[in-house]
Amino acid sequence: MIVEKQIVIEGNHQLKGGIQVKGAKNAVLKQMVLPILSEGEYTLTNVPNITDVLYMQEVLEVLGITTELNENKLKINSPKEIGIEAPYELVQKMRASIIILGPLLARKGKAKIAFPGGDELGPRPVQMHLDALEKMGAQFTLDHGVLTGETEGLKGVEINLPYASVGATENTLLAAVLAQGKTVIENAAREPEIVDLVAMLKKMGAQITGEGTSEIIIEGVDNLHPTEHQVIGDRIAAGTFLSAFLATKGSGVVSGINPENLPMEIKKLKEIGAEINIQDDSIEISHKGDLNAIELSTLPFPGIATDLQPVFGSLLLKANGTSIITENVYDQRFQWIPEVQRMGASIQTGWQHAMIKGVNHLSGAPVNSTDIRTGASLIIAALQAEGFSNITGIEHIQRGYEDIVSSLSSLGAIIEYN
Repeated sequence: MIVEKQIVIEGNHQLKGGIQVKGAKNAVLKQMVLPILSEGEYTLTNVPNITDVLYMQEVLEVLGITTELNENKLKINSPKEIGIEAPYELVQKMRASIIILGPLLARKGKAKIAFPGGDELGPRPVQMHLDALEKMGAQFTLDHGVLTGETEGLKGVEINLPYASVGATENTLLAAVLAQGKTVIENAAREPEIVDLVAMLKKMGAQITGEGTSEIIIEGVDNLHPTEHQVIGDRIAAGTFLSAFLATKGSGVVSGINPENLPMEIKKLKEIGAEINIQDDSIEISHKGDLNAIELSTLPFPGIATDLQPVFGSLLLKANGTSIITENVYDQRFQWIPEVQRMGASIQTGWQHAMIKGVNHLSGAPVNSTDIRTGASLIIAALQAEGFSNITGIEHIQRGYEDIVSSLSSLGAIIEYN
């Protein structure tokens, strides 16, 4: 009998202290593929030691690009000749692998990526990537589950994205930096991780303006060069730890994060009942008595991040009154709800809305994490519950949080792997 590793938490312990977040998962995975664009040796610092980084290392190694992660420093060596194909066993681990499409087409003129989900060209977000790249001069075929892209040369064009998709913005950016002429991305995503991606591209010699706005302009260049870059702090991890402090009515400081990357989240934490003090690279939080019910809606940046919706949901489980959450970004983001209902949460859902009626008492229970952010929300719920909670599916949590058990334990949580 195989016994799955799990996280065990004894709830009702106040968290106090300081925690430094590592680099942003949603930034580093895209920055890791930049060496596809140009040969040479690259260094990324403040890299989180999470399994998604390990998966992306595997993708790069298959392309012939060598990597070495030592503590939180990643060295990447891109040779003159690289491969063009990412096989199914890697892509199925991490859908972010689609991000290699743009840079491979830009440097090699061809890319092959196994396409999870059969022989249809798939969900709309991926279709947006393909539509943009086709407009720039790429052609795609899908055969036996393998997506092949080819181009005789990418050309700058104006691309108006139907939705401010982070992934489509990034893939278009990574193709456009070596394309001939000017590319304009209208309705571009504005997330801080894209701003950080552009910062690294500029160090490599890319000509880009408008990052952080809805219009990004890229003037294609003939070649790029290697660089070093420090990854920005993870705003989702920061939001998770801030919520953990508040959920346990504790207090602490989250450092290594630019508060400007969490504008609406900080506003909502204050509405819930937090006292917040902001410094250049840290956020201090404490509570002002009972927690208040609120309304919140997820939206692309600078709105509430969809990745933090499950975390805020668990934070509100014992708040006074009824909270209403509206999920506008990702239609499968309510998977945390059935699990916290096992702990005594009172939640009703309808379409993209969740109505959370605050309860006085949550009880520890065995629960299962189905994705990274569901796992984070279950941890927040378990920290508030009476007794013990056993969380399985922790391999999902490890994809996005560097040893969250040690981090929370250092703040006073009674938490361990079992």
